[in-house]
Parts: sequence; structure tokens; C-alpha cells
Amino acid sequence: MVRGPAALLGLLAAQVYVLVAPSLPVIGDVDTSILVASSVGSAFVFLCIACVTPLSDVPPLLGLCAVGAFGLVAGLNVADVGAGATPIEAIAYSAFGGLFAIGLLAPSLALALPVFVAAVDVISTYAGGPSELLANAGQTQPGDPLSLELPDWGNGLPAGRLGISDAVFAGVFLVFARRFGMRVGTTAVAMWVATVGAIALKVGFDRAVPVLPLLAAAYFLANLDHLPRLLRASNAG
Repeated sequence: MVRGPAALLGLLAAQVYVLVAPSLPVIGDVDTSILVASSVGSAFVFLCIACVTPLSDVPPLLGLCAVGAFGLVAGLNVADVGAGATPIEAIAYSAFGGLFAIGLLAPSLALALPVFVAAVDVISTYAGGPSELLANAGQTQPGDPLSLELPDWGNGLPAGRLGISDAVFAGVFLVFARRFGMRVGTTAVAMWVATVGAIALKVGFDRAVPVLPLLAAAYFLANLDHLPRLLRASNAG
């Protein structure tokens, strides 16, 4: 798990990336550009979320982190920095998710909540609600505080976005993993891989793709051997 100086370096790297992305070499093919830029951008988002997770060991500190991050989010979006706010947004929304998870620390909810939110996201997406992953540079607008902008390379435009619910519940899942003795780092990597899969599906089929079901599946798959223990604890409770 990322902690201490390594966490600070990770957060700094994420901030540097979103600021320099407009200066990186342009990728000529639009679909390839979206896929590469969104994949790299989302990797830094999950790095930020993973860096926040250890603060759940001290809930008041996590609360202070959330308050401070949301204050910075407000200031950065007033300044209209676009993707420059993404790392701070990832910290703010995942810290909020972590606080939510701390209030729901029960083995039964660690098993049931991912299934519930995944089902809601599927229904929202395919029953008329828009997917919160818009991996299409032509359909996004800069400076939206209700999503996490993933910068494209070399043009100053967004390659795509992650919805705030994706960051919030990624924070929830990682806190569950940490508090119930599961694999935190592996879970974070698995959720990033699942997000890349959602991006690839969206680019390949040009259809809305719900991200939360893939995040939930990654959470379960990364901790498959721990699920029987959680189920026994849930039944005992």
C-alpha cells in the first residue's frame, strides 16, 4: 500500500502529469489517443485514491483530508483549471467514499454493497441514464466539477471522464479491503485494469459502458480467497 513519502511523491506525479499532458506528443489516431490518454490518466486517479486509503485508519484525519480537498476542488474549478483539478478531485471524492465506508463497516455490506451499486449503475446506464465514463473527446467539456477529467495528449482537450460515483465507490471498496484484511494494492490495480477495459469497450463499440459493475467485479476477483471468510463473518453477525 502506498504511504508516507511514497504517497506524496505519487500525488505529486499525478499533478505533474495532468499539467504536462497537453504538451505530450499528439497521437494521430483519435481512438488510440483516447484509449492511451484515458488509461494513463485513470492510472493516476487510482494512484491518488490508493494514497488516501491509509488515512481511514484515523477517521478524523480522513475527514480533515476530505474537507481540505473539497475546498481545493472548489477553488480550482472557480479558476477553471480543467484537468488540473483531477488529482484533488480524486482525493476529495475517494476520501468521502472512505468516510462512507467507515460508517458501514460490516462484512455483510462489504459483500452486498458492491453488488447493489453495480446493479444501480447498470440500470441507470441502460434505462436512459448516461454512462459516467465518456471516453470521447468530442463530447466532454472542460471544468466540470462533477466528473474527473482525463486529459488528452498534445491538444489541451479532455480524452474522457470518470464520474464522481466511480471515485467515491473506489474509495469505499479500498477501505473495505483495508479494514477487512484484503489486498488493497491488488484491488486498486484490478480496478484500474477494469476501468481501462471499460474505456476500450466504449471506444470500440461507441456505446455507454457502466463502470461500477467492472469495479465491483475487480474488487471481488482481487480478493476471491477472502470472500468465504467474509461470508462466514456475515452469517455469524
